[in-house]
Amino acid sequence: MIWVTWRHHRSSIVAALGTIVVLALAAVVAGRIVTADPSARGFGTFFYCFGSTPGVCRAESVLTATTVIAAALPVLFGLLVGVTVFSRDIEQGTHVLGLSQSVSRARWFWMRILVVFLPISALMTVLGFILEWTRSYGGAKSGAFISGSGIGLSRLTFPLFQSSGLVLGTNTLLAPIIGSAAALIVRNTLGAMVITLIATVAIMVGLQLGARPHYAPPSIDARPLSGAAAYASSGNTGFWFDSWTIGSDYVDAGGNAVDIDQQHCARAIYSDDDFGQRPDETYADYNARTEILYQEQQRDYETCLRTQGADHFEVRYHADNRFRQFQLTETALVLLIAAAFLVPARWGLRRLRP
Repeated sequence: MIWVTWRHHRSSIVAALGTIVVLALAAVVAGRIVTADPSARGFGTFFYCFGSTPGVCRAESVLTATTVIAAALPVLFGLLVGVTVFSRDIEQGTHVLGLSQSVSRARWFWMRILVVFLPISALMTVLGFILEWTRSYGGAKSGAFISGSGIGLSRLTFPLFQSSGLVLGTNTLLAPIIGSAAALIVRNTLGAMVITLIATVAIMVGLQLGARPHYAPPSIDARPLSGAAAYASSGNTGFWFDSWTIGSDYVDAGGNAVDIDQQHCARAIYSDDDFGQRPDETYADYNARTEILYQEQQRDYETCLRTQGADHFEVRYHADNRFRQFQLTETALVLLIAAAFLVPARWGLRRLRP
């Protein structure tokens, strides 16, 4: 049965594995270049780089492209492999031959999981660990960085988290299982692909936005209201490379969020003209005057916030050192979701008639 399954689906298997191998080789070659340059980043943009030479810049772009493609591949494998492995047999009627033999329906189903889905998922896991390695040295040692933007990008967020290690592998297993369930129930390739696309993307987005922030209690960076006009409204925690900010609020003494009328407090912010040097001012007089203005601005802004009930400013975040914990947690959760989709898949399998 293993040989028959391989012969029947070898084109899909070879194409999928070949794609992953090409990406892995590109990541290894580019990773060796990036990890040798302390200024380089393992992830950035296609329009700017931190590398010291054009070769390093090209390697950064290769890793960026590989990361984005790897994060999207599970969805593509769900559509092009998960769905077609079953829908092609059903639409062509070749499943009749398999189900008419002495092979049980369960074995017919699980052979496709074992021979087609598992090798692809295993190799994608290897690709994920390779991509992790490319982000563990040089400028990317503590995480990643959006090149040229000045904004840190945590490994806990898309696309870095989804393209790493175990999560990349389990997402690659989940998507084809969703595709197989859709194919066995709908029995139409196009319809099953639409369902697979919607379900897979919805689950991945739901995990990123709804589940992952709650894998552990968030750390809290509490900032006093003094100096609030300078930093609080922007939510700057002071962490660039090792945190994922999931929320920020002005809060009262009990830690409850306070709704602040920013327009009202904005009156306390002086204009740029107020801080401009006057023609008749010496540099010393200018510094003394603007320092007084700055202190007055801070006091007025703080007073405005306190009159509305604010006691301090809180930023909730997850530090980068939770990366491995979150990877294991999401891996377990994705495997549970995949197991749940096996239920409708088996139901659709029982409804097939040889």
